[in-house]
Amino acid sequence: MPKKARINEIELLRGLAFLAVALQHAIAHYGGLKEARMEDGVLMTILLLAAKFAVPVFIFITGMVLFYNYDGQLRFGSFLRKRFSDILVPYILWSAVYFTVGTGWGGDVGQRAGTWAANLVTGKNSYHLWYIVMIFQFYLLFPVLRLLMRECAKRVPFKWRAAALAGAGLLCLLLVYNLFRISGMMADADIPFLTPFFTAYADRNFLYFAFYFILGAAAGMAPERWTYWLNRGKAAYLAVFAVLFGYYTYVTVRSFSSPDGLHISFNGLSLLRPLMTLFLICSIFVFYAWSKTWTEAAGPISRKVMNGLGRYSYGAYLAHALMLRQSYKVDAWVFAGWNVTLRMLMSFLICAVLSYGVTIALSYLPFGKWTAGISSLPGKKRMSVPAQAQQTVRHFDGN
Repeated sequence: MPKKARINEIELLRGLAFLAVALQHAIAHYGGLKEARMEDGVLMTILLLAAKFAVPVFIFITGMVLFYNYDGQLRFGSFLRKRFSDILVPYILWSAVYFTVGTGWGGDVGQRAGTWAANLVTGKNSYHLWYIVMIFQFYLLFPVLRLLMRECAKRVPFKWRAAALAGAGLLCLLLVYNLFRISGMMADADIPFLTPFFTAYADRNFLYFAFYFILGAAAGMAPERWTYWLNRGKAAYLAVFAVLFGYYTYVTVRSFSSPDGLHISFNGLSLLRPLMTLFLICSIFVFYAWSKTWTEAAGPISRKVMNGLGRYSYGAYLAHALMLRQSYKVDAWVFAGWNVTLRMLMSFLICAVLSYGVTIALSYLPFGKWTAGISSLPGKKRMSVPAQAQQTVRHFDGN
């Protein structure tokens, strides 16, 4: 099979998605400070909405790259071994770090090890590790999902495929809309393993994030059509994005006022809401189109920076929660008394620099791939995640 050229905008998009995740977590911390004022809440709401694309884009990239690269024979055993070494091993090691820093190993070591193992399976050793548990479900089910997508492509006439994709989106919206109803039904059924999957751990159930993956899969299977719809539908998805951005800004800021005074909360912006899902789907189109345009206009130096942002994004993602903790210490020491929004932005920047710095440093160690998800040593094959395919990928415009 001929080697495929890589899609340059994917690295930038992946790097931006990581930065958006770090920004969201910084906002969550500083939005809860008693020093925060209404103007801080407004600015943080705008920044948070701009950053909400992160998780959907990560999932979209995973689906797109997997379906484009694995269009021939799939050796599932080799596929899983690669994902285990490149994703799960770093995840396991960082889970141990977060458990040590957070809960600790004091007391009965066997009991503590059992707690750590249970948290490892559920992604609860740190607040950001849920994503790894969720995304790995797509890797485990990839052969089945690949078969289903191929069968749909065979049976649906070409001119109806866009409509079929939209129909799949509506079904996923309906699933999210009925999330609490499904949770109640599963709680009543009390089925081992399945009930927690739809109740306590519904926020990491792959089914509720499936359309982002399906959209990426469709783009990977027909990249030229993806570019076509990206350009043709620009007016529509930009309009919906702008309207929903304004709507969520208004309702979120309005919720800050309460009889007890100012209370800044972003609970209404959770991912698993039907209207929010529509907003996030539009966000994928918006930020992909923007990344593609920016990458195509970039020079060699800018492109190198963009590639670095994407290449080290997985290790940075794993490390960033710990780096945020360090940024809060710097904040207390240096930025106390500053405007809360400025403090938040400074912590975010410190976190981003430290996260990438630690990841790059780890990647140059002999076992860097196990701790950072990538090795920068000479002679080692470079690899970045969460889009885990080893092959490079072709430009959507055919170049």
